[in-house]
Amino acid sequence: MPHMGGGDKAATSGKLVFRRGEAEDREVLDEMTLAGIRHWGHDVHHQEAYQGLVQMLSSQDGPEAHTVLVLEDDAEVVAFYELQDREGHVELVRMFMRPDLIGHGFGRKLWNHAVNVAAENHNRMLIMSDPSAIGFYTAMGATLERQEEVAPGFLLGVFWYNLT
Repeated sequence: MPHMGGGDKAATSGKLVFRRGEAEDREVLDEMTLAGIRHWGHDVHHQEAYQGLVQMLSSQDGPEAHTVLVLEDDAEVVAFYELQDREGHVELVRMFMRPDLIGHGFGRKLWNHAVNVAAENHNRMLIMSDPSAIGFYTAMGATLERQEEVAPGFLLGVFWYNLT
């Protein structure tokens, strides 16, 4: 099974490959999601939202049930995103990387790949953004429609991105 890695290394081997997520990736992807949330301190400052995410992850289908693309570096999972078809649009449900890779261009690499895949079948993409990623999605050209409180004091940015 691929491992998430970690430590303080922010470098990669440069052998980056996207592949479809598989059932055996679930644990790694869920842990990467939670590690990303912990990186921004949401587990401490927004415990109710964090616990809700933990429960959601344990109850949802695995990566084989949706469009999940994993980015590997030398067979190590370093990042991923998940798209789900909705009526009239696609939703970018999750996009996470190892926290030590934040700020090293991986977000843009994931975003560009996700946009290309989403544009194959859709004209619009919905993004429910973590508060810490609002600046990123704005920089990528997504339009903030509103903020939605999903737990007391925890607001997600609701973005739309035109894929055409």
